[in-house]
Amino acid sequence: MTIAATEGRELLRSYVERIERIVEEIQALKDDQKVLFAEAKAQGIDTKSMRRIIKRRQKDQAELTEQESVDALYMHALGMTAEHPLHQQVAELAQTGLGRDQVIEALQLLIPVNGEIIASVGGQPMRLWRTADGKSFAEDYVPPLFQEFMNKRKAS
Repeated sequence: MTIAATEGRELLRSYVERIERIVEEIQALKDDQKVLFAEAKAQGIDTKSMRRIIKRRQKDQAELTEQESVDALYMHALGMTAEHPLHQQVAELAQTGLGRDQVIEALQLLIPVNGEIIASVGGQPMRLWRTADGKSFAEDYVPPLFQEFMNKRKAS
């Protein structure tokens, strides 16, 4: 056998053995985790809830908010909630007595990525939208000229 083949075999063996040690360490950590969950359960802690909380804490806040919005929308579509989630959130805003700018800021948080809302907040309609990268914007809404034409036509 050549020196190159021997070195290659030893290099491969080294990687395999290192990975095997990591796999053993991971298994030991999983065993420790099982013990911790068993201890928590013995103390009367709901471990299913604890697992959900741990998963939530590991997620980015924007990702979590987006996931909750989609979940609420799907639950409404399946008849699991009586009111559309956006209606619930807007109703909560109205009850807090916020000023126009504060309501606009709060509404911007409700807009899904690549979504938009046109709302009348304290008079002048506003267009609120969120871009693909999550940035939200607000501007005075100007209806399309065709809509104005149709409104004038109906009035005459």
